Amino acid sequence: MQKKYALLLNRMTGLMALLSVALLSFFMGLQSAQAQAIKIQRQGEYTFITGGVNDEEQTYLDAQAPKYPIQLVFRNNGQIADVKDVALRVKNVSGDVMVETKIKGPFLYLNPPSSGRFTFEADLGSETISMTKDLIGRRYLHLVFDFNKAKAD
Repeated sequence: MQKKYALLLNRMTGLMALLSVALLSFFMGLQSAQAQAIKIQRQGEYTFITGGVNDEEQTYLDAQAPKYPIQLVFRNNGQIADVKDVALRVKNVSGDVMVETKIKGPFLYLNPPSSGRFTFEADLGSETISMTKDLIGRRYLHLVFDFNKAKAD
């Protein structure tokens, strides 16, 4: 009788291990697919990610957000849908361009090498939005660029 229980326990343990490996592989595959869609980019000492065109990318970006103290959101007439190909330049306090890229979705998260004053210039069509902000210590900058925003009368 005891031998029978030991054999049953062995089979259950083996099945649990197999199930754990299968689940781990599944979730690693999901994360891998998301990571393939959104790649970490580097220009000089600055790293950034951009995307968010679907729910999977937005979930991945949400998980990565704490690693990026500068978080930019791009909207077109108040909507984040279909916002891409915005040209973005990030300048340091001296006016030198540190990052120049085209966004691949409504979000861009940036990790500069240190705190400081940054100027963000975003172009969509003929419209340019410029902001100068200070990143201080361990704080985060959340900036929204809203293109073609209806003007209040």
